[in-house]
Amino acid sequence: MIPAQLIESLVNEYLKGTQLSLVEATVSEDNDIEIIITRKDEGVSIDDCVNLSRHIESKLDRDKEDFSLTVSSAGI
Repeated sequence: MIPAQLIESLVNEYLKGTQLSLVEATVSEDNDIEIIITRKDEGVSIDDCVNLSRHIESKLDRDKEDFSLTVSSAGI
């Protein structure tokens, strides 16, 4: 199982210096990774989610552990 702390660290590494912030990051026993982000005073764009997803995927090795990854907004 991929440690939730690793995912949180990767998310925070990417979000550092941006207006985005992490709301929640969870990892199930099946390595289903769910990340929820928000941005104060503005919404989160699809590009924000895609770029964070790509950052995380680039840091993880699917040959070692398979996973699914969902990045979404805390918005309505």
